[in-house]
Amino acid sequence: MKLKSKFTIVLFLSAAVLLLGACASKPVKKETPPDWQSKQSALTKIDRWKMHARIGLRGMGRSGSASLIWIETPEQRNLRLLGPLGGGLVLLQQDSAGVSIEDNKGRVWHGQDAGELIYRVTGWQIPVSGLRWWLLGLTEPGSKAKSTEDAEHRLISVQQAGWKVSLDKYTLFSGHELPASIVIETVASREDERYIQIKVIVKDWVME
Repeated sequence: MKLKSKFTIVLFLSAAVLLLGACASKPVKKETPPDWQSKQSALTKIDRWKMHARIGLRGMGRSGSASLIWIETPEQRNLRLLGPLGGGLVLLQQDSAGVSIEDNKGRVWHGQDAGELIYRVTGWQIPVSGLRWWLLGLTEPGSKAKSTEDAEHRLISVQQAGWKVSLDKYTLFSGHELPASIVIETVASREDERYIQIKVIVKDWVME
């Protein structure tokens, strides 16, 4: 009888160990809440807005700031800078035909990539294509990214296309909770002469 009891106990313990081992080896999948998935889907569809912000840049031994007015539609993108940043850069326009920049003297430059044209005209690197998505608290589609979210599944940091992005101060704009402060830095360290920091503070954002 005692032998049978011991055998039963050993059998029970063995089964418990196997069960615990199976549970430990099976990874727990972290699910994104359905409400955040719907919010993210809604943000992805936003393609028409008018935004007022303040932008500051520093790096390569210089710095500058300006007021930024960004008008986005499915057909065209307009970025207007008001201030000393860019040495007189006034208006950037982008559509299916390409990109153009016009300064306050009426001079016009043309190109196919907004970031490359801004660099050619001003010497500043501004990742316009990525910024369009980071402003919405999203990573840029089609580009590898390492990202971090907070407890409410909001994007707070991302490393993408050679840039490190920090997103902060989420605020309601037109019914959407979006980052009001974004700091963008090159992957290079601050001691590197190629280091650039871009800071965008969103003041107002109207979406259709």
